[in-house]
Amino acid sequence: MTLAAFGAIHLDTLADAQRAILRDTSTPARLTTRPGGVAANVARALARLSPPCALAGAVGRDSDGDVLLASLRAEGIDVSTVHRSDHPTGRYLALHDPDGGLAAAVVDGAITDALRPGDIDIAHPALAEADLWFIEANLPQPVLGQIAAAAGHRLLAADAVSIAKAPRLAEVLDRLDILFCNRLEGAALLGQRHAGPAPAPEDALAIASALVALGVGACLVSDGPAPLALATAGACLSLAVAPVAVRDVTGAGDALIAGTLAARARGWDIADAARAGLAAARVTVQAQGAAPVTLTWDAVLGESAAAASPTA
Repeated sequence: MTLAAFGAIHLDTLADAQRAILRDTSTPARLTTRPGGVAANVARALARLSPPCALAGAVGRDSDGDVLLASLRAEGIDVSTVHRSDHPTGRYLALHDPDGGLAAAVVDGAITDALRPGDIDIAHPALAEADLWFIEANLPQPVLGQIAAAAGHRLLAADAVSIAKAPRLAEVLDRLDILFCNRLEGAALLGQRHAGPAPAPEDALAIASALVALGVGACLVSDGPAPLALATAGACLSLAVAPVAVRDVTGAGDALIAGTLAARARGWDIADAARAGLAAARVTVQAQGAAPVTLTWDAVLGESAAAASPTA
């Protein structure tokens, strides 16, 4: 099974502070720059875990765009359908405390917001030949609708991205085979579509079940270190999140998605695939940055076995 990801492609700057970050003063830190954006991070992780992945989105006609495309291509990602825009390439800046926690982050995603139907060539063989499409809510609603309508027989997965952007997926819920969101994003999405009393915002399983009732095939709702909620039409599960020493939280959610999709591409059922996604996230947070070199399928299998061990 081949895969394609549609969405944000950014140039990320990550600041790893040497002491706790405070307002109104500078903090010594080590800065690194690398590819980012939800779709790009998922594609990068998939390229490490599964057959090559195609990536569709937009970068500028600037040096940042040139650097990003060269870097992504070097990682084995097909970027032949990436749109070159007159807008500047998207940028993301994250400030991390010494414990790896995210102190603050900002993003300039105007280039993705400006995408319109037709900017991405859905008929291009790199996309048309993929069996699984992944979309994310950084994309504007008209583009999400265009991709969902064209998905046809393919498995279609989506990420809600943020509280502000999750409602963009409201009109395509009944076409989604897999939806990833956190508890607050799921509640925001339900606020757009739920007809009856809304589930309590702290009840991840109820949120997942309510989204499945709206047509989603399988819904995975994360809640930090709390269990991952998984709902399908036939079952609801809480999957434990095994504790791990965190070095960097960057890309943890993207790794969860990539691990799950890579397992589904191998024919795993959704529950086992979600466990693989959790293992991929654990591998990722123990390293630095999204899609670290330590993220391999063997590492995911090893982490899954360790988490399942009674002594883990």
